[in-house]
Amino acid sequence: MRFKDQVVIVTGAAKGIGLHAAQLFADEGATVAINDLDANAVAEAVNGIRDRGGRALGIPGDVSKIDDVQANVRSVLEQADGIDVLVNNAGVFSLDPARRVTPDAWRRVMSVNLDGVFYWAQAVAVASMIPRRRGSIINIASIAGLAGVPDAASYVASKHGVVGLTKALAVEWGQHNVRVNAVCPGLTWTDMPSAAKLQNPRMYEERERRIPLGRAATTFDQARAILYLASSDADSVHGLIMNVDGGNLAMSSGSSVSIDNIAA
Repeated sequence: MRFKDQVVIVTGAAKGIGLHAAQLFADEGATVAINDLDANAVAEAVNGIRDRGGRALGIPGDVSKIDDVQANVRSVLEQADGIDVLVNNAGVFSLDPARRVTPDAWRRVMSVNLDGVFYWAQAVAVASMIPRRRGSIINIASIAGLAGVPDAASYVASKHGVVGLTKALAVEWGQHNVRVNAVCPGLTWTDMPSAAKLQNPRMYEERERRIPLGRAATTFDQARAILYLASSDADSVHGLIMNVDGGNLAMSSGSSVSIDNIAA
């Protein structure tokens, strides 16, 4: 098992990509600390992992509040010698034309998606990873952190920020043997895009048709990429921005996918 006796924190882990990653980490021997805003959902996720025979503990809290983050880190370290892996997965999505985005809506997205990533990375690195000279941080960005998305200015800006922050931390913390990488999911049927699809189904149907692999990703696809980056298989992988998008960004021309349409 790749993560036997390691301690892994996953934020936003009560559902979706975060929950699936937490389950896989536990399946591979880790003790997983489940963070999410909803304490009841955290307890349900913890119980689910324990029912599978894994080890988990709950640390409910708001990633956008530095006091919550620091309290969560202290709670984990009261129960463990150190933190081996941090997955910054918590995020929110707002779909609205830029001209209508309010300051409060803008700040909410930025505070969760970008501030929260920095607060968690800093707290875990300072309290455990840098002193122990080992650790892996995986930030969950998005292909929206590498290209524009209509009517999602705050989300796009926040995820571009996560990509830049990943590179900055990799440059600073590599000397301490703390690896920092990012996963950029493409279209993945979690709660956020599913809700957005209800508002604009035609756009999302067309978007899925434009993926070269012809399908959206699953949460399992994203979780496996996360585990790879966290594992010793990726010991020299540092500062990587990994797209898990079915080739979506490779299709940069804006053309739709066609099959064998070139005349012989």
